[in-house]
Amino acid sequence: MAGRIDYQIEKYSFTELNEPPHLTRQWAEVTEQCREVHAGVEERLRLALQNVDYVTSFELPFRLLLIRAPQLIASVRETLPVRQKNVIFNGKRFGCVYSLKTDLNAIPDAFQYRLSTRIRREDATGNSAAPFQQIAKDTKAPRDRLRTALESGLQVTVLDGMFWFGIQRMAADIQRLRKSGMRIATAETEVFDNLTGTLRRVPMYRLAG
Repeated sequence: MAGRIDYQIEKYSFTELNEPPHLTRQWAEVTEQCREVHAGVEERLRLALQNVDYVTSFELPFRLLLIRAPQLIASVRETLPVRQKNVIFNGKRFGCVYSLKTDLNAIPDAFQYRLSTRIRREDATGNSAAPFQQIAKDTKAPRDRLRTALESGLQVTVLDGMFWFGIQRMAADIQRLRKSGMRIATAETEVFDNLTGTLRRVPMYRLAG
């Protein structure tokens, strides 16, 4: 197994084409606050909901490095009045906007996101970001990238999938690959990233057998 994996993020730009400046400032403040207090996953979500006008289901995994955003939304709904609106991402994907505001009419109906990164990946086995970057370059569809990585013998964490394959909900893609006949083993590993400043355990997948 890979043991602890460190993600040293040198550049991380997640942007929305028409994002107003005040929303950009709100997200920057939330990101900095999360880093300062080493906020856990639910605390990061709460800080975003309480300090950003609205958040989308597409951006939550990328902005806050959340790996189970739908479950976390369901959890915070027990104590916060979260409202939602259906929207479209990148011209084809359906999702939701979440907000604590009562009037969601002014929120856009469509969003166009772009992610640009420069990240160093370090683990005890010597695996770097290079094979993940190459797969992302050679293969377009996120699930096909995941399939190729597993078939290449890589151990893939949910953060690998997020950073290099554009995958928000890896568990769902893993389930679909298993239904197609792939034998995939699941484990957990410790990961650290300097974006959130947290050390935590996350799922990691590899081809079984």
